[in-house]
Amino acid sequence: MFDSLRLLFDTSDFPARWNCGHWAPVHGWFHILSDLAIAGAYAMIPLAIARYCWVKRSELAFPKVLWLFAAFIFSCGSTHLIEAIIFYHPVYRVSAVLKVITAVVSWATVIAIVRIAPKALELPGQLRMNQQLQEQLAISKQAHEAAERSNRDLAAFTGIVTHDLKNPMSGALFMADLAKEACESGDLKLAREEMDAVLRSLRQMNRFVEELHELALSREDTTSLSHVWLDEVLATMMEKLTPTLEEAGARVTIGKLPAVKGNPTLLLQLFSNLIENAVKYRSEDAPVITIQADSNDQQEIVRVIDNGRGIPAADRERIFEPEARAGNAGDVPGSGLGLSLCRRIMEQHGGAIRVSEANRGTVFELGFPKTPSDDGFNAA
Repeated sequence: MFDSLRLLFDTSDFPARWNCGHWAPVHGWFHILSDLAIAGAYAMIPLAIARYCWVKRSELAFPKVLWLFAAFIFSCGSTHLIEAIIFYHPVYRVSAVLKVITAVVSWATVIAIVRIAPKALELPGQLRMNQQLQEQLAISKQAHEAAERSNRDLAAFTGIVTHDLKNPMSGALFMADLAKEACESGDLKLAREEMDAVLRSLRQMNRFVEELHELALSREDTTSLSHVWLDEVLATMMEKLTPTLEEAGARVTIGKLPAVKGNPTLLLQLFSNLIENAVKYRSEDAPVITIQADSNDQQEIVRVIDNGRGIPAADRERIFEPEARAGNAGDVPGSGLGLSLCRRIMEQHGGAIRVSEANRGTVFELGFPKTPSDDGFNAA
């Protein structure tokens, strides 16, 4: 073994490179300095790769390939170092061994690259990862905003239930006690009057509970929406509200309405609430209600127009909040949940509801998003 090592480093069989041929000093030093510079760089690059592999060892997809690159570059640098040394010490046998090692490591690196290339190409690039991160952040932000909105709604509902159920409940209990006393004293007329008051309070509470239930239903998942003809929804609504409309002497005019992507049950509730509001908050004249539609590039727009009391400008921003009521509502009974429910339904459909200015009465504008197939569907 020692003889082999001695032979490996033996230079007696070869002349120094300066003595091979006719070397001009400048020519020779260009070779020497260039090889030394390359060897130095090829020594630093593997150190940088090694440090990177160590620091990022838990995150690297293909760490072995990086180590092979480091070995390949280092072995290349060693051959350049030997090339510079040979000008003075002709260790050609060492040079041959290092070149063999470099060849083996180089081809091992090539084979490794070929094997991992398909998997490496499947890895997401930095731009794609940033896009995915932005999408995830956007989803998280939406979820956070939805959670905050739900918390606000829950707090509002707690206040609504406490206030709007407690008052009529207390009134009903008080009237029931009076009715009991009237019965005990034999005053059946007074007892009947007090029981009528109890029934009115109970009906008020029942209507309030129904509205809370409707608002809760509007929170259901509406991801599986389908095309719905609003003409059909309004026909069902008119049948449902016929007694209310006839009692108020209301006249309803419905124009040609589009098809939208939605939930028929929620849309029926939406338009029923708006029409019932138009009747409830009517002016001295008989209610006149018009429902018409148009569209733009982004939306199908439906307007519900009435000749009622209208909504004061100061109340238009808050009128869709739970328990909010217009300042001119007067003594008309109501929970303030109806328009909040309408806004919730429109949000579930990806649209929006707003109050437009009107010379008299109220104009509710409903904006439903268009889908790529809407134009052809509505043109049919």
